[in-house]
Parts: sequence; C-alpha cells; structure tokens
Amino acid sequence: MASFDTTLGLQDRRIVVTGAASGIGRATALALAGAGARLALLDWDEAGLAQTAAELPVDAAPLTQQVDVSDEGSVDAAFEAIITEWGGIDVLINVAGIMRDQMADIRNITVQDWQRVLDVNLTGSFLTARAASRTMIPAGRGAIILVGSPAGVSGASGSISYGSSKGGVNGLAMTLERHLGEHGIRVHNFLPGSVDTPLFNRSLDNGVANGADQSYADHAREIAVSPEGIGRALAMLASPWASDLKGNVFTR
Repeated sequence: MASFDTTLGLQDRRIVVTGAASGIGRATALALAGAGARLALLDWDEAGLAQTAAELPVDAAPLTQQVDVSDEGSVDAAFEAIITEWGGIDVLINVAGIMRDQMADIRNITVQDWQRVLDVNLTGSFLTARAASRTMIPAGRGAIILVGSPAGVSGASGSISYGSSKGGVNGLAMTLERHLGEHGIRVHNFLPGSVDTPLFNRSLDNGVANGADQSYADHAREIAVSPEGIGRALAMLASPWASDLKGNVFTR
C-alpha cells in the first residue's frame, strides 16, 4: 500500500478531475493521488489519460473516462457511471479547456472557432457542474472548482474567444455559489495565471504565427509557473482546509 500525505484530509475523498490528460489536470491528479484521494479522471485524449494513470501510485486505481465536456450526453453518461461506482462525488475540479486564435485580429476569427472555445470552456463548466450537483445537492455537501483565468476578469487575454469564455466561467462560478451555497456546496473560480502547460505553449506559438513578436512569447514563458505548483494549490482548495474560503481564488 502507498503511504499517503494525510495532512490535507483528502484520503478516500471522491474527486472528479476533467482535463486530466495533461498540464494542470495531470498535475492535480498526481497531487490528489499523493494525498490518498479516490480519483475519476476525464478527458477527450485517451492516450493522455492512460499516461496520467500510469504516473499515479500503483494502488491509486483511478476511474478513467473519455469525455467531451462540451457534449451533454458524454458528460452525463460519465458522471452517471462514476456515481454508480462510488455512490456520490465529493469534489469536482473542472480543468478542461482549449484556446484558439491567440493574438488574432477579430476580423479573422471564425464563428466556428469562437463557438468551439465557448462550448468547451464555458458550456463544459456548466455541464460538469450540473452533473456533479445532481449528487451533491441531495448529500448536502460538496465542492465545485472551476478553472478560469485572470484574463477573464482583467481583459488581458491575447485570445478574444478564450478571454470571453473565461469571463463567462467567472460569472458562472459566482452565480453557482449563490444557488448552491444553501445546499452546503462550496463553489470557486480558480484563476492560475500563466502556467507552463502544452496548451499555454501552443497558444504562444499560435500568437507568434498570428504576428506577435517572438519576445512576447519568450517573456511569457519566463514568467510562467509550474503545473505541479498549481496542482498542489488545487488539491488544497479541494480539501477541508479550504472550507472557509469563498469566491475567486488567484494564485498570484
């Protein structure tokens, strides 16, 4: 049996992590597994999910589900399977997200790209939160953590669709906090800033391709923080230690 870090009070806590195939999602899964949580890992990327599962402690034995978070049927089926297996869910951490059109001129952004980003980032946050709430409300407890971005509240995003979608996530979290708080469910919008993930690095390359100066990308990479640090912060936020926190949580 693995030796768990029990200081966070996460041992046997039932936690769903979306976007678990890489980046922040993978780092969060590793941090949670190290604390003894029971994990369900969701992502569209099956190969990435398998890699994440392989990096966890031998006896972690996570549930894994290929899921498109923008698809209602896909999300509902995955959560129904998890709830059937576990009997409930204690925490949802919705990390899944995409970015397109970094530094693009609005005149060149297609409706298809705009809609896809909103579908994954905003509708995906709604669908996963709705699915989790169906078991949390009857239980009278739980935590829902949506991963937003400072770009969604500061207007500083290089991607119009991404910044807009994350602004929507911020509004969704604030509204859910009001509606779900009376049921004992804690809701957060977690805003990690620039993180050295595959998504972040692809977006910088996309920005340079769209005309941004290379120095912009180089500087962004210099100041980016590690996904492992963000994963640990999310693990803390999922724990009983964070029971008195409310609303938005910024890492810097």
